[in-house]
Amino acid sequence: MPLPLLFLIADTGGGHRAGATAVARRLEMDRPGEFDVHIVDPVGTASPTVLSRTADLYGPLIHRARWLWAVLYHATNSAAVVGLMQHSALRPLRGAIQELIASLRPAAVVSFHPLLNHLAADAVHSGAHPTVPVITVITDLVDVHAGWASRDVDAVVIPSPGGLDRCRRAGIPAERCHQLGLPVDSAFARPIPDDAERRGLRARLGLAEERFTVLVCSGADGSGGLDRRARAIAGSGLNVGLAVICGRNERARKRLRGLRDWSGRPVPVLGFVANMADWMRAADVVVTKAGPGTIVEALCSGLPLLLTWYIPGQESGNLEWLVDIGAGRYVPRPRELVDTITELAAPGSPGLATMRAAVAGAARPEATERIAALIADMACSAVARA
Repeated sequence: MPLPLLFLIADTGGGHRAGATAVARRLEMDRPGEFDVHIVDPVGTASPTVLSRTADLYGPLIHRARWLWAVLYHATNSAAVVGLMQHSALRPLRGAIQELIASLRPAAVVSFHPLLNHLAADAVHSGAHPTVPVITVITDLVDVHAGWASRDVDAVVIPSPGGLDRCRRAGIPAERCHQLGLPVDSAFARPIPDDAERRGLRARLGLAEERFTVLVCSGADGSGGLDRRARAIAGSGLNVGLAVICGRNERARKRLRGLRDWSGRPVPVLGFVANMADWMRAADVVVTKAGPGTIVEALCSGLPLLLTWYIPGQESGNLEWLVDIGAGRYVPRPRELVDTITELAAPGSPGLATMRAAVAGAARPEATERIAALIADMACSAVARA
């Protein structure tokens, strides 16, 4: 009989669910039939209306009032404030998580969201099954919010040296800290494509095989002026291929309907796609925001990043890190974006070669496999001891 596992997420942005789903799929791939993974959003499904509506504000805030999101992020980014939130606004979630644990009897509880780690540990340790391991998988990349750092969990999966420093300063023992990287779907965890594979993928996706290809996207929500940047590239006169993935941004997709490049060739403009790995592996560069999920997907695909914006607070460190290591460039204005593509698309571009080398050095395609193995081992060990 498969061992149940409880994965806790909140649908604030797409990264938490994506990370949990990637690990769940990897568990089934590596150890088929051994685990029954339940991915649950207690904020959206079990929390009071006021709390779930507050979570729903995440998307509108980062689209229309990033300055306000930055204020909220920095105001809550301390252990004292996180503790206050656990005992006030977030307290109703504790009961919901306890009910899930009582119902599912999981072999391990894994949190993929910074607001749920402390609650999960509290719910387990004060419940009927206090020996169930609680594991945190951090889904931010460089700037790790204080909410991620719970001393009461049994293991913390950390994506970067900056995250490790945050957790160690919070008092989490070194033996509980596992710097394994950020989970990414197995479709991205393949060898970096060569030019022949890129051309083959372009042909399959309806792109011009021989053209330098630019992929424009902006995370699951497709926000941040995506349509404006796509039009700038299409109208630049550059001899490049172009594809646009709008995610859930239906307004941008409609505005870009009928877009053509300099030669009159229709530009693929898509919404949410299931084969994002193919689109990334077909491209030469990606134009996007500095979100952690898109970054690790691009790195694993061998794709240099042209970063046009970031969410203040949680993503500013991502941008700085990519620029520092040479795997990305910050091009917030359309003119800068077009100029950079002009440079990188030139035959034998030294800038492109340098960025590709930096990308290859930063990629961690093995991260999900190692995270899944840690969770499986801890769950099985706990069951064996029970």
